Amino acid sequence: MINNARRAVVLAGVLGLLAGSQAFSASAGQGAGSATGTSATARTTVVHVSGRQVPVHPNKGEYKMRGDLVGKWLVIPGETLHKSPTLFIQSGHERFNGCLDKDRNGTCEVGEPSGVMRFAYLYWASFDSDGNLLRGQCVHPVTGGDGSFTGARGVLRMVDRPVGGGEVRTTYRGRVVLAGR
Repeated sequence: MINNARRAVVLAGVLGLLAGSQAFSASAGQGAGSATGTSATARTTVVHVSGRQVPVHPNKGEYKMRGDLVGKWLVIPGETLHKSPTLFIQSGHERFNGCLDKDRNGTCEVGEPSGVMRFAYLYWASFDSDGNLLRGQCVHPVTGGDGSFTGARGVLRMVDRPVGGGEVRTTYRGRVVLAGR
């Protein structure tokens, strides 16, 4: 069973590297980005994103995104790949409905790329002997989109860290490559 868990973690790393290298190769040869972390050619725009994911109804898989991504995030669990007292691994799909908040004012405004982005995910978390979260990590390759996110690709990486009192802080970083119009 632990071999399956190790394979899943290695797969997550490979997916993250592959998705990251696709986003990097899409931006290779471009000039320096603006202060908001974007760079563009006639065909694509690479946006470096970061922020927080905040629980709304975690038992229903509902979250909100803050930072460069603003909107609703829905987790659709798929398969539990490994479950033990100290390690949990799961795969599934997700849906983001919102915008790239260019001015980082916390709202989606006219002119900011918006729509739906879909992701696959692979999540793994480690726990201490009392069942307390030590750290959770996941990789989220973009699998499709609608609206401004039609033809999008890229990858997000998220990290869960305990912050005390049983609460968890989730942060994200990544790149979203928007198709040119």
